[in-house]
Amino acid sequence: MSMKKSLLPVLILIALSAARPAPGGGAAVILTPASGTIDTPALLREMIDFENLAREPWPPYKSASASSHDRAAIAGGEAWFANRDVGQYVRAEANEGRKEHVLADLKGPGAVTRFWSANPDWANTVRFYFDGEARPRLAFPLKDLFTGKTAPFGPTFSYISGTGGNLYYPLPYERSLKITIEEKEKFPRLYYEIGYRTYGGGARVATFDPAKAGAWAETQARTAELLEGPEPAPAPAGTEWKTYKLTVPPGRSAAVPEINGPAAVYEWSARVLGTKDEKAYRHLLLEIDFDGRAGVRTPLGDFFGSGPGVNPYTNLFFTVAADGTMASRLLMPFKTSMRLSLSNAGLAAREVELKLRVGKRAFDDRDMHLRAQWDVLTRDSWPPFDWNVLTARGAGKVVGTVYQIANPVLIWWGEGDQKIFVDGEPYPSTFGTGTEDDYGYAYGDNRPFVRPYHAQTRVDGPGSGGHISLNRWYVLDALPYRDGLRFEQEMWHWMPCRPTWSHVVYWYAAPGTPGPREIDRTSLGPIDLGVRADMLEPQEGERLPFEASGGTAAKERLANCSEAEHLVWRDAKPGDKLTVKFTAPEEGLYSVELNLGMNADYGRFKPAVNGSAAADAVDCYSAKLFWLHPKLGVFPMKKGENILTVEALAPNAEAKPGSLFGLDYVFLVRQR
Repeated sequence: MSMKKSLLPVLILIALSAARPAPGGGAAVILTPASGTIDTPALLREMIDFENLAREPWPPYKSASASSHDRAAIAGGEAWFANRDVGQYVRAEANEGRKEHVLADLKGPGAVTRFWSANPDWANTVRFYFDGEARPRLAFPLKDLFTGKTAPFGPTFSYISGTGGNLYYPLPYERSLKITIEEKEKFPRLYYEIGYRTYGGGARVATFDPAKAGAWAETQARTAELLEGPEPAPAPAGTEWKTYKLTVPPGRSAAVPEINGPAAVYEWSARVLGTKDEKAYRHLLLEIDFDGRAGVRTPLGDFFGSGPGVNPYTNLFFTVAADGTMASRLLMPFKTSMRLSLSNAGLAAREVELKLRVGKRAFDDRDMHLRAQWDVLTRDSWPPFDWNVLTARGAGKVVGTVYQIANPVLIWWGEGDQKIFVDGEPYPSTFGTGTEDDYGYAYGDNRPFVRPYHAQTRVDGPGSGGHISLNRWYVLDALPYRDGLRFEQEMWHWMPCRPTWSHVVYWYAAPGTPGPREIDRTSLGPIDLGVRADMLEPQEGERLPFEASGGTAAKERLANCSEAEHLVWRDAKPGDKLTVKFTAPEEGLYSVELNLGMNADYGRFKPAVNGSAAADAVDCYSAKLFWLHPKLGVFPMKKGENILTVEALAPNAEAKPGSLFGLDYVFLVRQR
């Protein structure tokens, strides 16, 4: 999917809004038809309406989600981090002889804004019952929901990214919507998240009717075109580009001239000249103030949704080009003034080219200021915990997030759920099913992808290790609040280790409400996780040829492992040996590391590679389940097959009987 840098919000408004503010003032954007009814074409237009995103919603609505999150979390305590986020339904019911499980039972007026599932290949029928109807208006195999081939959904709105099924298409309803999944031969273990909004204020909503899809086909096609990216076009009248070059010495700041309002920045870009170094974009700190109040506080590169470093991509709001140019299309309106400055927290002077497209624009009582804040955290991954991404007070709406992790191990890190509390509610009305689920993929897929509303822009590897960067835009599913919002990100890693996480959160806020946190300049990083090109993909222990001289060895399932399986050797006696064959891509020297299970009934062992013993024995005893990452040393290897030998020793005196050895993977690092 290709997107162009020229995706201009003003052009979108000209093409799709019934009305928009003219430069210098004018009427507010009108999203609904003359009748005042919210219908499918109005919501399709809203999907690409950048102006509307920067304004308090009218009519007001609340966003929430129905999901398969573990219901045990309701009890709180340790159960708050329960992770059985599958097969959790509202109820089961019989319909015309079928057994159906209710995924969501929504009361209107409202609209579904997003449907995600980790089971996009299921043949089980999903049904949509609108306004209490006994027969569903939509019924088809779940897999057809994510193919882009089921009318009226097209491939821009219905697709699979990173093994996750996504539907971004508005499904409005006047009174109610019930969504079910049919049970066939066995209980359906479905992962799902369904985002929806519920309107207040006497809003009138026209229920989705697929038979009338032809009436909004042109609107849908135009929305799809703009989501995918239009061809270059002249800038609209009333805006102008301003170009600046700032030299920022170490420990100093530099600013562009203050811009007076009422006006808006419709698009802007930044490029650090002469370098694409990760530290250049991380150590230049971006500060943008609107009407004398703090609006944006992030590292320069991280603001653009992909970091650390220059990671080219384009989706709805951001473009990062290969030459280091980073562009934003998030609308930035203000009433009296805007000030943009850069501070240099690094050791080298930096020269930065900035371009801003500015136009006169009225600022009325519904307009809000853009906010963005960055935060960073380094700590032990176990036990799971919640990290506060945002605590906002007053009125506003959350419109996007960036999630970054520097993962020092190769094991999956993203079981954590999003938990969003709106206007003081005691239990989150948005409760996710896993980090990657909110970002539109599934099962920890370690491949980059880019879609209009979400992307995985950096995945270092091998496995799930290295730097990973994700972003996600909430547009139709923006999260408005009247009095405040608390956004908690659960950090739930399969492996005990010490990662570094960072976040950017974007929201629009009413003037005068609290701004972003200040940046912690002592923890900018970025973390150095080594030369990833020298690290080979882990070789799964359960897939390697093996032979045991005593005891028994077999493949066993364990969720914490890489690919949730490992090779387990049981009842080994001192002197027994387990031989495992692994491969090297070419002759040379390699550092050999293992990932081993630990528990109360695990033993002690002496490893060797190609007959050369490791310097130290490994003791796999632990009072409870844990993990050991022994580095056996550097060994010469031949191209192709090599041998890992593990000799059983007398177990730890505190160990229970069993003398288990659990091999998750063999990991090689090429020595240069």
